[in-house]
Amino acid sequence: MAAAGTADATTQGPAGRYVMGGQRRGVLTLTPNGETWRVSLSGGVLADGAATAADCELEAEGVLRNGRIEAKVVPFEGTNISLGAAELAARPAKAEVILNAEAAIVSTDFQGCGVGADLSGRYARQAPGAISEGDSVADLSAALPDARLTILDGYPWARFAVERDGRRVAVLQFDGENEELADGRNSQQAIGAQVGWSALKQTLRVVKVEGGAS
Repeated sequence: MAAAGTADATTQGPAGRYVMGGQRRGVLTLTPNGETWRVSLSGGVLADGAATAADCELEAEGVLRNGRIEAKVVPFEGTNISLGAAELAARPAKAEVILNAEAAIVSTDFQGCGVGADLSGRYARQAPGAISEGDSVADLSAALPDARLTILDGYPWARFAVERDGRRVAVLQFDGENEELADGRNSQQAIGAQVGWSALKQTLRVVKVEGGAS
């Protein structure tokens, strides 16, 4: 059994990003915050086509003991959901994270998710710089600020080739059909253009990764 403050068999500690795949997409981020840990969860269910519906989010804080974080959901301002102190006082919620090597098992009784969305499940640690389904453009911009994207296709779903240091590392598809560009253009109108992350709507999420993904 690991000592308090450490994760079982995880030499680099539990801090970082974890992802859940399958029909339910999810991203877990664990961040140290003094004597406690911040547990950030987001995800949803995979709908017909490429879109991810019923997005859900929560933020929680708790202490790490013996590879387990027992966290209480705290007020937060999210992308799709915001939760105030009064709402939590009326309906408190918790999230538990059990760390096991390079995985995290999450269970939560949070009831603020849309129909069919569930943040509980098994999340695998994401290597630094890796791209996974469920990542938002904002996440990728922070993790891979030097990457460039080439628009390969615009219909029926746009595809973007991601390049770093002159090498293609992945081809991505997002959940915005072919309307991903922040300046209002349809990606069909910009096939072949090379852009940075700022050219895309920051809330878009990856729904498919081809080549170069971990």
